[in-house]
Amino acid sequence: MNSLRPCKNKLTNKYFILEKLKLNLELSNVTLGTMRFYDKALSTKEVVNIIENCYEIGIDTHHSSHEYNSYDLYLDALKNSTCKKQIKHIVKLSSPHFEDPLLFSSKNLEARVDAELKNLNIEQIDVLQWLVRSKPINDKDRLSILFQQAGDIEECLSNLKQKGKIKRAFSFPYSVPFAKEVLKLKQIDGIISYLNLQEGDYSEFANTTPFIAIRPFLRGTLLQDGNKGQKINECLQYIDSHKKVLTKIVSINSVEQINAFKK
Repeated sequence: MNSLRPCKNKLTNKYFILEKLKLNLELSNVTLGTMRFYDKALSTKEVVNIIENCYEIGIDTHHSSHEYNSYDLYLDALKNSTCKKQIKHIVKLSSPHFEDPLLFSSKNLEARVDAELKNLNIEQIDVLQWLVRSKPINDKDRLSILFQQAGDIEECLSNLKQKGKIKRAFSFPYSVPFAKEVLKLKQIDGIISYLNLQEGDYSEFANTTPFIAIRPFLRGTLLQDGNKGQKINECLQYIDSHKKVLTKIVSINSVEQINAFKK
């Protein structure tokens, strides 16, 4: 019996760490993805209605990026929404970016965080979705940055947290090998990546480390055949079957679509 106690304690500790993180972040079960607003030719008023109707049913977490062509539209709608002060933010930023020198830059990342704080008119980013990019994307260059600059990365993320600019840092890894290595950094709090019925490469991480799921419907292709409401439930239930998923990022482009996510 004694040999089982360390294992039990380890599992208990992992459970409490996850619960502490959930309480710290308080992300809604579904996160409003903002990427498609512009592509759907939505007006500012329509996006405001989506934001406010989502908030009414408990979707108070947003995912955004200055890289999206919907960014200015989203900022304008957010500014005009009545719930803007209650929104939590997952923000996508990279260092290095595609056009940057192939090095991690604390200065660049902090400047990009500062720009988002100003643009979103917030004091803190709840989850920084941090990316290491190369041109073209390849693990050789990206892992080299991770190995050679681990100290700089840790120090930067720690400073951003201590200054109150970000609450937590999650990595978008681009690959499973990178995910395994980046999780060795103490300042990385989890993984944010694709997870759906056809893309299961990161299932192991969604069961073992705090995880934020992107692309739950595979750009809508998983909803094309059969009853759409039933398909949505099946896709969400698959993601929720993973033990460490904190939230799912969903592109909601109309008030009508919101009904599918009422609990």
